[in-house]
Amino acid sequence: GGEGAGSAEGGEGEGAVATDKGALAEAELKQRLRELLPIISADMADDEVVNQDEGWLDEGHEWVGRQVLRVFPEAANPQSLGKITRWLPPNEETSEGALFHVVHDDGDAEDLELGEAEAALEAFAQKERDELLHPPVLAQPHYENRLERKALRIKPSALGLAGARDELLDFEEWLPPPLR
Repeated sequence: GGEGAGSAEGGEGEGAVATDKGALAEAELKQRLRELLPIISADMADDEVVNQDEGWLDEGHEWVGRQVLRVFPEAANPQSLGKITRWLPPNEETSEGALFHVVHDDGDAEDLELGEAEAALEAFAQKERDELLHPPVLAQPHYENRLERKALRIKPSALGLAGARDELLDFEEWLPPPLR
């Protein structure tokens, strides 16, 4: 009987030691965080950004939502498609012109001045016109049905109006007389 009580107390003692170690580790962590808080707060204040969205509008200009094409001749990828997502009206107090925020398809973003935005809109329009006048020619693979016996394969002569006529005549012959 006495050993049973002793081992139960021993178990409680081990739990108490583990709890004491946990409380000690927590107290050390809290103390270390109190020491670091002024440093972290100062770093956060340095990184704090003034609201850069102030004055930007998601609507109210015909160019918002339009596609643009930016051309960077010296870049590895010289063309970048994007979309105007918002604009900043001109500031009469500082004589700053309107700005247009562009988000590119690759995730990059930039703010364009009026002249840059006009050039990017025109570049996109020109690209659209060029693609309409000269659509890209895609190579078509040559297909040949090799599972069908060679005698039954469709030949170029079986295509077009003559081929359709022959198919209909064959179909008519296949139909039972009451359905003709």
